Amino acid sequence: MSGRLAAAFAGVLVLVAVSFGLLAGTLTRPAPTPRRIVVTASPVPRTPTPTLSEGELFRQRFTSACATAQNVWVVTDGGGLLRYDGTAWTQADSTLRTLVFAACDDGFLYAVGPSGAVLSVDDRARQIRAVDLTTADLYGIAPLPDGALAVGGTGTVQRLSGGLWQTYARGIDEDLFAVVAFSGDSAWAVGAGGVSYRLETAGWRPVATNVDVPLRAVAGPDVSSVVAVGDRGTIASFAGGRWSTVESGVDENLRSIARARSFAWVVGDKGVVLAVDAARVRRFDLHTACNLTRVFSRGDDVWIVGSDDRGSGVWRLRADAVAQHWGAC
Repeated sequence: MSGRLAAAFAGVLVLVAVSFGLLAGTLTRPAPTPRRIVVTASPVPRTPTPTLSEGELFRQRFTSACATAQNVWVVTDGGGLLRYDGTAWTQADSTLRTLVFAACDDGFLYAVGPSGAVLSVDDRARQIRAVDLTTADLYGIAPLPDGALAVGGTGTVQRLSGGLWQTYARGIDEDLFAVVAFSGDSAWAVGAGGVSYRLETAGWRPVATNVDVPLRAVAGPDVSSVVAVGDRGTIASFAGGRWSTVESGVDENLRSIARARSFAWVVGDKGVVLAVDAARVRRFDLHTACNLTRVFSRGDDVWIVGSDDRGSGVWRLRADAVAQHWGAC
């Protein structure tokens, strides 16, 4: 079992040259005309004064997290926006909002939520911007060199470019839960019923995965080599121009995947953590039964976020060991 899973991840862990041979399908083309969105902006205090203790902060339900070059950021379900500066956790913004996913590049945090909510934080200028893009729920977002790409319910795809948001797909009907983007014309989106769409210069092309459960996350080094994870322990790997499924060894729903050093890390419900390299697959024990919703890397460290009924937890892993742990989860 470990050998099959490791082989499937090999496409993620090394760069390979492949021919694509994708299934034929109708391309859904990006809309050509952007529309300007009016946003609300507020500064992020340079030296915020915490209004909640660390214990109180971690009683919020954490849904996702990511890291810029400056800070680690956590988004919550109906609570505040949290920041860790390497010394202490503070609440950077107390506006009660529900956000379900966050992604960062070196200077920006992007987060999305219900009813088209998008939050962005310029971590260099210390400014927060909030916008409601659509009536559809948004589930995933990925940074681009000039903005971001967001996906959501009923095939919603929105692109931020040059400070403008625009509809970026037509004719997709399924809920899209995750996206990984490499450029404005190179990306993957995955979602309900195991669907996957690959963004090409001409538009979005459906590619059969042979999976029928929701795919919740997708990651990879380039468009030719990605891995998606989803419900009931599902792992699907795209390499050599096609998708293949592998046995994960777990039945829990898998929520997030990230690459760090030579490993691919996968997290899911009931404390599931899988660490995979080209030679082996192993279960990593965080000693928690919390549902783990996000894994991401920052330098040599791997960060994991999770929650249960008591509150939330954040783990920082270094050299395959827990270096720091915050929260009751």
